[in-house]
Amino acid sequence: MSTTTQASPRLATTPQAPMWALARVEAGRMLRSPAPWIGIALWAASNAFTLTSAPGWVSSQYMELTTSATFLALGVSIAVAYAFGRERTNVSEEASMPADQRAAGRLLGGLSLVALVAVVVAAGAAWLRLRGGLPLGAEPGRTLHAHFSLPELLQPVLVAAFAVALGAAVVHLARHPLTASIVLFVFWFIAGPAYWTINGPVLRWLTPVQVQPISVEAAPATTDPLTLPATWLLEGPGPFQDHWARLLVLPELAAWHDLYLVALTLLTAAVALPGRYRRPLLVVGTVLAIVAIALQRSVTP
Repeated sequence: MSTTTQASPRLATTPQAPMWALARVEAGRMLRSPAPWIGIALWAASNAFTLTSAPGWVSSQYMELTTSATFLALGVSIAVAYAFGRERTNVSEEASMPADQRAAGRLLGGLSLVALVAVVVAAGAAWLRLRGGLPLGAEPGRTLHAHFSLPELLQPVLVAAFAVALGAAVVHLARHPLTASIVLFVFWFIAGPAYWTINGPVLRWLTPVQVQPISVEAAPATTDPLTLPATWLLEGPGPFQDHWARLLVLPELAAWHDLYLVALTLLTAAVALPGRYRRPLLVVGTVLAIVAIALQRSVTP
């Protein structure tokens, strides 16, 4: 009587399985890095200082809370830069995972930091809602209950995704995490605390952190503000303008800028990703960037 020996079943694996395994490992490492947590602490301290200090101008608190997201982005990008710094270590040609999959795995691991930023932003938005909002505008059209729209709240989350790609790209070019960290600090300082340098009439479509409200000339300085529509948020004449201005917060502009951030993330990731991933990222990112800039232009007064 013959017997048949049945082979033990094998676990099915896909070519991408090692990449996803690396992504899980890197996600845990990045979350344990001190950089994103220091960024969160700086973000919280900056917002507390902004909300407890006298406003410097009628829209200062609204604008400064927007730019404080760069502290979160700085922590994210530095954590990713040090993760990708390990990629500078020579790997044997017989390694089971090619270079493009290793880089993709680390980028996917960085999404854990994006999720962390999303939780922080959601908690901040909920706290601001309970607090009652922010002051915005000058009398007679002043409000004390301004809130960020959903597209504006999505911006810091997408900025965090861009920060993941940026950290990987900068260390890929600078070849040392410490050098990359210095470059990233300068970049996010310009994008955040020095935001006015890159938030002009055209540059606001291109900057990673878009700051609203937008100021639009409404009337000469001699105009009685009571003659202007009561629903307008106004900013009076001062050292930097010789007219009455209307302050506009445009959710549609923020929404198309969010699309631009997606494009910017894809283009930046293409720098860090070698091999087969680069070309499609460049093509899709370029098309999305052109469309997003055109749409931002169409809704800007």
